[in-house]
Amino acid sequence: MNKLLVLICLLTAGTSPAWGQKAGDLGAGVILGNPTGVTAKLWLYDRQALDVGVGFNDHLTLYSDYLWHSWKVLPQPSEGRLPVYLGVGAQIRTSSDELGLRVVAGIGYWLPHNPVELFLEIVPVFRMSRHSGTDLGAGIGLRYYFGVG
Repeated sequence: MNKLLVLICLLTAGTSPAWGQKAGDLGAGVILGNPTGVTAKLWLYDRQALDVGVGFNDHLTLYSDYLWHSWKVLPQPSEGRLPVYLGVGAQIRTSSDELGLRVVAGIGYWLPHNPVELFLEIVPVFRMSRHSGTDLGAGIGLRYYFGVG
């Protein structure tokens, strides 16, 4: 099922007309989970964005992801918007000097008539340091978009 969802996202991202944000839109907010912290998203194109964050769990975590969004994978609600996104990125845990490769899968909900995005994501992290291995992060969050409305 997961492979099918990834394939659908990749196919629709390249072929469907965009119904996303416009380049330059910037949102900031919070994420609860692993890591818990602050997050920001800058839209580079209508379906692609750069996500950055700082987590404050047991250690300081810095991360950044390049995200691809599809607005056509799930049926759209009558109010708001419901994108699915995939991405890749990197993270650093400062307390243990760990570098990791992140793979992001998420779903968002854009509130109707408000510049607010609610999101849920799952993030496997492949550690590439002396303590190699895999972690599974997940988070639920909210971003407010400045100058959008």
